[in-house]
Order: sequence, then C-alpha cells, then structure tokens
Amino acid sequence: MNEPSKGKMLVIGARGIVGRSVIQYFSQLPSWEVIGVSRRKPEFGKNLNWINLDLREEGSCEAHLADLSDITHISYSAVFEKPNLTQGWSEADHASINLEMLQNVVKVLDKTSSKLKHISVMQGTKAYGGHLGPFKMPARETDPRSMGPNFYYDQMDWLEDYQRGKNWHWTIFRPQLVCGMAVGSPLNIMAAIGAFAAISRESGIPLRFPGGPERIGEATDARLIAKAMEWAGRSKIAQNEIYNITNGDIYIWHHLWPRIAELFSMNYASPQPMSLDRLMPQNLETWNRITKKFDLQNYSLETLVPSWRFADFLFGYGQRPNPHHMSTIKIRQHGFNDCVDTEESMLELLRQMQKEKIIPE
Repeated sequence: MNEPSKGKMLVIGARGIVGRSVIQYFSQLPSWEVIGVSRRKPEFGKNLNWINLDLREEGSCEAHLADLSDITHISYSAVFEKPNLTQGWSEADHASINLEMLQNVVKVLDKTSSKLKHISVMQGTKAYGGHLGPFKMPARETDPRSMGPNFYYDQMDWLEDYQRGKNWHWTIFRPQLVCGMAVGSPLNIMAAIGAFAAISRESGIPLRFPGGPERIGEATDARLIAKAMEWAGRSKIAQNEIYNITNGDIYIWHHLWPRIAELFSMNYASPQPMSLDRLMPQNLETWNRITKKFDLQNYSLETLVPSWRFADFLFGYGQRPNPHHMSTIKIRQHGFNDCVDTEESMLELLRQMQKEKIIPE
C-alpha cells in the first residue's frame, strides 16, 4: 500500500477557537506538517513553526509568507472584529478589511506554493443574516443572501472568481456557535461562561442564567471542524462547495446551566436576565482575586474575555432570542458524518480550561 503523501497545513488565525483546534488536530496526524500564523505570539504550541504578522498589512504578508513554497493546504479562520462587535458586523469597513486580509494571504500563497491544493474558509450564520434577525429555517447553502455589508459574501465572490483556472480548490464551512479553546477571542463563549461562573461563586451567589427566554440552539465543536477540514482537503466532492456543519444535536442554555453549576461545585438558581457587557467589567478586582487564589495563568479578565457583547447576544439578553437552525444534510450526503454531544462537549471544554488553569476548578 502506498504511503499517503505528506501535507503541509498553513493555519491562518491560529490563536483563535478554530485555528487552535486545527493545529492540535493536524499536528497529531503522522502525514502532516503544520505552520501557525497569528498577529500575536501563541500561549500554546510553542514548539511548532509559527509566523507572527498582521494580515491587514499587504507588505507584511508578502515578506513573511513569500518563502513558503510547499504549502498544500490553508485553514483560514482569521477575522477582524471591531470594538462594538455585534454592531460592527453590519458596517462597511468590517467587510472590506476582512476581504483584504483573505486576499493578502491567498495572493501570496497562490504565487509561491506550487503544491497548493485546498483552502478551507470559515463562515457562519451571518451568511443567512443571523446577525440581523430570524432567517428561514432550516437554512440551506442555496438560500438567497441577506442585506449587506457582509464580508462572507465578499470573500466568497472574490475566492470563486480568483480560483478560476487554478489547480487548487476551496471549501467554505458554515458552523453554528463554535466552541473550543482560545484566549483573547471575543467570540469564545466558553471563556465567558467559565469566567462568569467563577466570579459568581467568588461573590457568594448562585449561578443564574443571565439571558432571555428558552431557545433551542445548535453548536459546533471546533475539533469537529478540524476533522471536516481534513475530509474536505482530500475529497473531490467537497471541491468549491459550501457546507453547513453542526454537532448534530441541539441544546438549551437553561438545561445546561445546572450542569455548569455542578462542575463549579456551586448552587444554581432561577435565571435572572442581566447585561454581562455592563456588569462584568465592574468585576475586574474579583477576577484578579480569583487568579491569585487559585494560582491561575496570569490572564486579566479583559484578555480572557475581550468583549461580553457576544455573550449577551448569544444568551438573548434584551432581545427576543432568534432561532438559528441550519440543515446539515448536504455535508452528510457528501460523506462527512461525524457528530458530537453538545452538552458533553461544552463541559469537557470547561474542564480542559480548568486543567490548564485558565479558569478555577
């Protein structure tokens, strides 16, 4: 039997939720070599090849990536977010900057890496207007677009046009709420949950769900996305295709919250809607006390959770929670059938953050 050809994966956005999982997954595969790219130095994977650059700077991308002549695959999950986060999703410069970042990477690697075969690009439910309000359910990859600006559309249009006549292909993934390990990501809901629970316990109060009414949700474990990228990178059927991808089940925050309280050995009480974006920045000293008390890694609360707006948005605080259900029949029919238990996945991630002393036990 012939040995599988060795692949070389360039992970763009390597410190993020998806990027970190992609690095950890592909680094364990014997036939893969991995290079991480991020703006800041990593707090993990320090023995890996790592490139630090700002994707917004075209010249920096050319200077740092021009010597990469043997990249076979690219995992692109980098994203520029504005300080106002959810509001920024509908602003024109948010779209233009994210488009330029992708262009700055792909144009260089298209010229320098003759072995390039595949590019995986991350999107999400904003492709269906999930940031604007309810959308047709279940969302399918063939659904019409919503009102822009939307960098997903800009990136997809450019990639489709630029790829014509090339020897490489692309696959776009649209997950639901992505759950994984990351520090400093404004979209890491697991860090927000862990910090909120720890501060509640330290304050001597029970854990209360801070959002709105019950809503059925879907999520996607970042490790599942990493597996899907491996599948797409070697599957002809996945070339130049778009796929919704979720864990395959559903969850309700109100049902998960008592299990989180149990994990932190604290009491649980009935929900109490509150704005975490307003309240949590007032608890910096409490977090500093927790960090010292439990000998945690020295992450400030602002570093661990740069923005609480995403948590308010996901939990449905101050708004009617919009159902966001997607059909994943296409990716399953095309051959990727892996699934994950969402509640167990979230609890496992919190336990891993405790083990790594990012949040307290």
